[in-house]
Amino acid sequence: MNHQEALRIEPDRSSSPHLPDLRGPRRVDGAESRVGQLLEALRKHEGRHVVVIRGYPDPDSLASAWAHQKLAASVGIECDIAHLPLVSRAENRAMVNLLDLPLVRVTAPEDLDRYSALSLVDANSIELPRSAGLPCVSIVDHHAIQGKPVADFVDIRLGVGAASTIYTEYVIEAPTRVLESGTIATRLATALAYGIRSDTDDLLHASADDLRALASIIELVDTDVLSALSRYAIPSSSMRIMRRALEAMQVEGTWVFAGVGQVRSQDRDAIGQAADFLLRREGIKTAITFGLVEGWIDGSLRTTDASLDPATWLRDAFGIGPLGMPYGGGRRGKGGFQIPLGPLAACPNQDALWQVVREMIEDTIRKRIGTSDEVG
Repeated sequence: MNHQEALRIEPDRSSSPHLPDLRGPRRVDGAESRVGQLLEALRKHEGRHVVVIRGYPDPDSLASAWAHQKLAASVGIECDIAHLPLVSRAENRAMVNLLDLPLVRVTAPEDLDRYSALSLVDANSIELPRSAGLPCVSIVDHHAIQGKPVADFVDIRLGVGAASTIYTEYVIEAPTRVLESGTIATRLATALAYGIRSDTDDLLHASADDLRALASIIELVDTDVLSALSRYAIPSSSMRIMRRALEAMQVEGTWVFAGVGQVRSQDRDAIGQAADFLLRREGIKTAITFGLVEGWIDGSLRTTDASLDPATWLRDAFGIGPLGMPYGGGRRGKGGFQIPLGPLAACPNQDALWQVVREMIEDTIRKRIGTSDEVG
């Protein structure tokens, strides 16, 4: 897919970065509930819909997309769950397989020709081919934004830990029961529970809304499957990437950063796991890891510093792309960035390319954290 010929669905950047809660009204004195508004927005667009997962699918985005699909089906709308990059992390692939999640992968612009409308979950902007021309029906997310997203229905809650929390509320309050007893209900409830647990770091950063949502579906959850997913073993390939991070780490005060070199797309999530691991080093508050993945500089940020906003820090460090979208984004404690290499990706000397990329990213990080001292 040509990223230079893409359609943005993203906020108007003229508004303040400190936004109020963008939720619609609850059912009060006959007012329509948020799920009612979502269902009404879905009904307005005939034909087959697609709910798109931006970036590498994770438990929260997978569960939210599946719940969205079921809600669409409850009002007679066929909706596919589409992802662009591979489902890379081993436990996420296990989630797809164990719960039998119905996914399709978008690899070319023509893959979108069959759809009449799209929705976004666990994200509030995306790049799609201009030729798609698809109206955005809904945006449901919990990440920070810098303006007003454009869609028929918008529900962005900055105070909850997972998009799965919002979709759990929807499926509970939907006028047509989505979580009827049966195999599908158990699988969907388990997916939503895993999405909530995963995005709140095993409930360590859960809000009251997250806990209430989990409690509302706990009786339907397959605890054996949830337990198996939660303790999924780390693959040896991920361990090797974590070792590379240890060997390459650079420490600047309470910061640590490390380049891990070339990474296969199916191992991409090990970059984030390496950042999680480095963050546990004594005296460290913020960790950044990065590598080369299929023509992209791909990185992760983890922090325990309450004063650091990952989305803002990454945007200021790595800037805005030619289409006006930041190369990085995030939420409390976590963030990620992806920078395309463009024609440089075809460099015949990949070792030399990596050295240039590593020095550039390390220099950018050092400048952003306020130090110009060279390490080692």
